[in-house]
Amino acid sequence: MGKISASLRAHNGDMETQDLRVLFVVDAIQGRNGVGTYYQDLVGQLDQRVERAELAAPCIEDPHPCQGGSIPMPGDTTQRLFFPRMRELTRLMEEMQPHVVVVPGPGIFSLGGYWLARKMGIPVCVTFQTDYTHLVQLYWGPVLARLASGLLDRLNLAMFRGASTVATISETMVEQARAIGVEHPYLVGTPLAHEFIRRPAEPPRDGVRSVLYVGRLAAEKNIDDLLALAARRPDLDFTILGDGPLREQVLEAAERLDNLAFTGWVSRAGVIEYMDTHEVLLLPSAVEAFGTVALEAMARARWVITSPACGINQWSGLAPGLVPLEEDESLAQGLRRLERMDPAARTELAEQARRMAAEVNEQTLASWEDVLRQTALCAPGLPRPAPSATLSMLRRLGTRTSS
Repeated sequence: MGKISASLRAHNGDMETQDLRVLFVVDAIQGRNGVGTYYQDLVGQLDQRVERAELAAPCIEDPHPCQGGSIPMPGDTTQRLFFPRMRELTRLMEEMQPHVVVVPGPGIFSLGGYWLARKMGIPVCVTFQTDYTHLVQLYWGPVLARLASGLLDRLNLAMFRGASTVATISETMVEQARAIGVEHPYLVGTPLAHEFIRRPAEPPRDGVRSVLYVGRLAAEKNIDDLLALAARRPDLDFTILGDGPLREQVLEAAERLDNLAFTGWVSRAGVIEYMDTHEVLLLPSAVEAFGTVALEAMARARWVITSPACGINQWSGLAPGLVPLEEDESLAQGLRRLERMDPAARTELAEQARRMAAEVNEQTLASWEDVLRQTALCAPGLPRPAPSATLSMLRRLGTRTSS
């Protein structure tokens, strides 16, 4: 512990981005949802800009050494809640000696990283990028939702107060963070995987013939509206990629509708192939802090229709490349509006979207570099104690999962 704190103090005042060692401790399974994809892509790009960037997160195909046992996620049995192997996580931090630990709280895996970083005197950046209140309201009854929301808000606030910096990904989330007590949240963007930008892409040339959805099959994604649109437009081909609690509903619709194909979950490389063979991506979510898949589709020069709930609409550097629905506009109406556009204007929209996605990706990396530098400069002289409730819970967790 002293060795790490001394190393951090030695760098204070002259810290450069290329000198940083950053560890991300993330609950979300790599590549399986928006948060998991976010950090996988971010670490992949930051690794070229800092001395070392590491991602400690559960992985289905190649389990991480710090990944312990798991239980089904409440409300969605297609996802798992993983426990950290605290002994392995300790070994990783001692070997790596990170200048900054980044955690998206308040999952158990992230809480383990948060507590351990505080214990070792490593500055922590806590990110806030999931609207937990809206999610629990969708999955649980009003009484349980109020209890869960209150608990999550308290956990979030405890982590925010113990963190050196707090970062989030949209103006809406910035406002929510301030509402629960964060004075100066940083606004960062959403990164892209290299392949979405580096591979050549051309805009569609023959109008709208096919529509794609990529994401979780869950209540907050308005899957019912998507399926209804497919039934209403037999002249278009629809494809759904993903998995989630509404899988059976989507399977049933795919068997019933000749113009609807369902593939289940696919790899990132597979997502690019599907995007490149479809003209339109739909993101009809009722809750969506940002909408990484919309940014990915923009990078592939696709037309992207987003619901008003999508945080990506709030980014001035991206909004002109989108087709956002009006508050009272249906998916069918938004799609018709796109189809009625002048063909030259549609082509320019797709080309502009690709340019904007590349520019915002670069801005996002620069924003993260700034946040990480500012966090590293907060290295404490002595570690401060973690909030007592979190500390006691993680001590018990550590004894159960350290083997």
